[in-house]
Amino acid sequence: MITERAYPALAKELRSHKRIGVLVSGGCDSEVLLRAAADVLGRSNTIAFNAVTPFIAKYYTDIVTATTKELNIRLIQQELNPMQTDDIKANTCQRCYHCKKAIYSTIIETATRNSITILADGTNLDDTHEHRPGMKAAEELHISHPFITANMTKADIRQLGKLLNMPDPDRPSDSCLATRIPENTPITADSLLLIEKIEQPLRPDAKGRLRARLSGTQITVEFQTVDKMLINAHEKELRTTAKTNKHSIQFHENT
Repeated sequence: MITERAYPALAKELRSHKRIGVLVSGGCDSEVLLRAAADVLGRSNTIAFNAVTPFIAKYYTDIVTATTKELNIRLIQQELNPMQTDDIKANTCQRCYHCKKAIYSTIIETATRNSITILADGTNLDDTHEHRPGMKAAEELHISHPFITANMTKADIRQLGKLLNMPDPDRPSDSCLATRIPENTPITADSLLLIEKIEQPLRPDAKGRLRARLSGTQITVEFQTVDKMLINAHEKELRTTAKTNKHSIQFHENT
């Protein structure tokens, strides 16, 4: 068992449950946890739960679908629209808390109907040093954090991903599309769709942090130097997309 040999504390935590539900987002951390759970508990005792919302780009939903198909793990997708909740749509400083609370609550109900009593996510030690209101919702609803229990950082997770033959364990971290919209600016379906359209041609090949931030009618694409050639290759296309949607666009390189 790869996980047992490489990260025994994680394997011990996973083995404490006979069956487990893993909250997968299409990000690296939750995918590694899913692979580790399958490695330790077996595929039949590991179920993936994925929230499909306008806040998450289809790119990541497709990753979840492909990964669970590859691993032959059952996937339960839950379609949700967080913007039906006023506290979320208003995009206050507590948006993430209310959004996670709504998502977790719904998935918990589905998991219970499928005899899953433990839901785990990919939160790790590095995440505890960031401002993440959603972690409060996870705590209130008893979402398990196996990586934290095992004292694992993002670097540990990527190393485990390589050991578990994950195709792209070094893909950059990302966040939901709503994080591109300034706090207290109401979120609309059109704004989320525009952000996704701008990021869509870049996301598959991006090697660093990438964000298409929206403020009024201005789009700012933030990228790292490692992706400068990628941005240059798509600049004309991105300017056309922005113009078609009556927005201006600029590019900001972060070293």
